Amino acid sequence: MKLSILVFALILTLAYQFDTWGQEPTESVPKVEEHSQTVADARALGRAFRTSAERVLPSVVTIIAHPKRENPVGSILDAVRRPDRDPSDSLGSGVIVSADGYILTNHHVIEDAEEIIVEMNNGRRFQAVNSMSDPTFDLGVVKVEADSPFPFAELGLSEELYVGDWVLAIGSPFGLEASVSAGIISSKRGHERLSELVSGQFLQTDAVINPGNSGGPLIDLNGRVIGINTAITSRTGGYQGIGFAIPIERASWIKDELLQFGRVRTGFAGVRTAELTYDDMVALKLPDQTGCLVKVVTPGYPAALSGLQPNDVITQFNGRSIRYFSDFAEAVQRSQVGEPLGLTIVRQGNPVELKITLIERPFK
Repeated sequence: MKLSILVFALILTLAYQFDTWGQEPTESVPKVEEHSQTVADARALGRAFRTSAERVLPSVVTIIAHPKRENPVGSILDAVRRPDRDPSDSLGSGVIVSADGYILTNHHVIEDAEEIIVEMNNGRRFQAVNSMSDPTFDLGVVKVEADSPFPFAELGLSEELYVGDWVLAIGSPFGLEASVSAGIISSKRGHERLSELVSGQFLQTDAVINPGNSGGPLIDLNGRVIGINTAITSRTGGYQGIGFAIPIERASWIKDELLQFGRVRTGFAGVRTAELTYDDMVALKLPDQTGCLVKVVTPGYPAALSGLQPNDVITQFNGRSIRYFSDFAEAVQRSQVGEPLGLTIVRQGNPVELKITLIERPFK
C-alpha cells in the first residue's frame, strides 16, 4: 500500500515537471501594461525634447570670429588655402534674442576679433555691425542687420528650475551646426574654481558641452532660454559630465548694461570670500553651514572700511539671505553703489550688524 502511494506521488511530480518544462518563472515576465506605459513615457519625453529644440533652433547661430592680423601677407595666404574658415579663427555659438538682431554669446568667443561672421541655421551669413563684451562675466553681445526680422528665442527664468529638471544644450560643438544634447540641472550654486575665471552664479548641467558650444543657449522643456553655455570643467578640455551656463536673468542684465553704458557697472566690496565648509562651521562654532566665509579683506576698500574681518561669516546682505559664497558675490555686483547697505555677520559665534557702502568695480 505504501509502495503504491509513493509510486502515485512520483507520477504526479513527473507529470507537473513535464507540463512546466521550458517555461520561464512568471515573476520575471513584465506585465504588458507596465512595459507599454514605460515606452509611452519615453516617447513623450522624446517628443518634449524634439518640440523644445525645434522652437529655438532657428535662432541658434554659429559665430566665426576672425582675429586681428599683424601680417597681411599671411592673411592673404590663409584666405587662398581655406577661404571659408581659418585655423586661427575663434568658433563658437550664439542665440538671437530680439527681432532686430541682437545675439548673446561669450566674451571669449569674440574677444579681439577684427571681423565677426554670424551663420544661421539655414546657412545664411551676416557680418556683425557691432559687438561688445565683458571679460569678468564672459558674456558678449553681437549685432547683425537684415531687411526682415530675425527669428529669436523666447527667454525663460532659470529661477523657476530645480535641480534634476531636464534641459537641452544647443550649439556648434567642433563646428557641427545645430547640435542638441540633453541633461539635467546638476546644481544652481556658484563654484570657487570657476569663480577664478568668470564671476557670478552659474547653472551646472551634465548636458554635453564641448568646444564650440560656448555662447549657445541652455533651454528648458518649453523651448525657452534659461542660460548661456560658457564653460566646462575637464582635465582634457573635452566633455566629462560637468558644464556651466550663465543664468539668463544675469545675461540679460549684462546685455542691457553693455548696450546702455558700453560696460557693466557693478558694485565692489574689496573682499574675497569662500564656501563655508563643515570644518569651518565646527572651528567657528556656528549653528549650521549657512553663509560665506571672509578670507581676505583689502585695506582701503568698502569691506575694510565697514569693519569686516577675516573669518567673519556673512549671513545677510542688504536684506538678502546669504547661503553660499556665490550669493554674496551676486548680491554685491547688482547692488546700489554709494549708498549704505546692511550687512549681517557672525563673529566668534555672535551676530554683528555692519554698514557697507559699495564702490563701482574698478575697470580691469
